[in-house]
Amino acid sequence: MHRLARFHPSRRLPRLLLCAAAALCGAWGHAAQAMQQVELPLPSGTVLRAHWQPAAAQPGQPARPAVLALHGCGGLYAKGGTLSSRYRETADSLHAAGYAVLMPDSFGSRGLRDVCQTRYSDRSVGVTDRVQDARAALLWLAAQPGVDAQRIGVLGWSNGGTTTLHLLEQRRTKPQAGEPPLAGAAVFYPGCAPLLKRKAVVDHVPLLMQLGALDDWTPAQPCVDWAETLKSSAAGEVTVHVYEGSYHGFDGTAPVRLRGDVPNGTSTQGVHQGGNPKAREQSLAALQAFWRRVLGNGGAP
Repeated sequence: MHRLARFHPSRRLPRLLLCAAAALCGAWGHAAQAMQQVELPLPSGTVLRAHWQPAAAQPGQPARPAVLALHGCGGLYAKGGTLSSRYRETADSLHAAGYAVLMPDSFGSRGLRDVCQTRYSDRSVGVTDRVQDARAALLWLAAQPGVDAQRIGVLGWSNGGTTTLHLLEQRRTKPQAGEPPLAGAAVFYPGCAPLLKRKAVVDHVPLLMQLGALDDWTPAQPCVDWAETLKSSAAGEVTVHVYEGSYHGFDGTAPVRLRGDVPNGTSTQGVHQGGNPKAREQSLAALQAFWRRVLGNGGAP
């Protein structure tokens, strides 16, 4: 099944979805405090550090769903060294819904803070490295007590979204023994041009792609076109939401600005990045509804 929807930010959301999103956002601020730092040794010898927050559960309760969340090219952290607001909010919303969450730090584990200002061809940590991080993280996640290994989702933003899509491709073309199944994958503004060029096929899992119509960093159109190829290859359910009037990072709260320090966009002048309040509300509500559908009720009150 393939769904393509275009959203105009001025369009009001259904009341139910707005309330659901607001309920998840209401507890922001305390989730990060409960997160644990864990270390996952990789076959390459790298030790992958990650933030881990188990779902709240009582003895005897059934295992809970979990989400592996993959950061963008800016890394996990704000300037002060704390988790960026996007990832704090995500951890809290997932925890409020009754899900466990694991956030690997692919860059900090290798001595980097971010790679946004580095050309794709010059990056020392590429998508291939991050896919290996994700595969190791999924194995670790599925082995944790209290995690339902049959209900694991993957979420990624920008570079992490691109990583998620390449992960789905590798799981289809290069499966590894012992890997848990995925219940679903959701991505915000990934880069799809290489996937479109080679007509990549992916793991058969529900996929939600949320894109900005004005994105001049990772343009929406290659993802829309690639989704059509997935439809023709019977890849499974693919849902694409394109938000009108929205740039890269539309789900954030910072105002839109031109970043002349980023060399990887469609213009030599730089890229635009920043939030769109209505698109933020709509995309977060769509994400929450997606997780409830593919992961089920996490057991939260």
